[in-house]
Amino acid sequence: MKKKIPFDLFGEQEELCFTIPGIAELERTMGKSIQQIVHSDDAGFNFCLSALPICLRRVNQHIYVEKIENYLDIEGNTIDDIAIPIAHAICASGALGKTLANNVLRIYYPELYPETKETEGKNE
Repeated sequence: MKKKIPFDLFGEQEELCFTIPGIAELERTMGKSIQQIVHSDDAGFNFCLSALPICLRRVNQHIYVEKIENYLDIEGNTIDDIAIPIAHAICASGALGKTLANNVLRIYYPELYPETKETEGKNE
């Protein structure tokens, strides 16, 4: 099963992907369980700066500060544009259950995760 979320907001075709050790690292970094992270409204700069080096590329966090600043300099762009795909990558990992993972993956890969009678209208 494909568990990666396409991510091209910083001008490169990349994919967000969380492994179980990566999710554990995010939990330690944020001081919350993955359920608390996903279900809170706390998906701001701290969340993005904590998650990107874990689910994208292991580079210095300061590089992501610059990438986020450059992205937000463009009219109409918001931090939510970055946080939502990260949250989707957490869901796609399967850490919150297979049904949620499939529902999120269906958004990005409808050809791989077609609608069924059970899933019609239940996308999140």
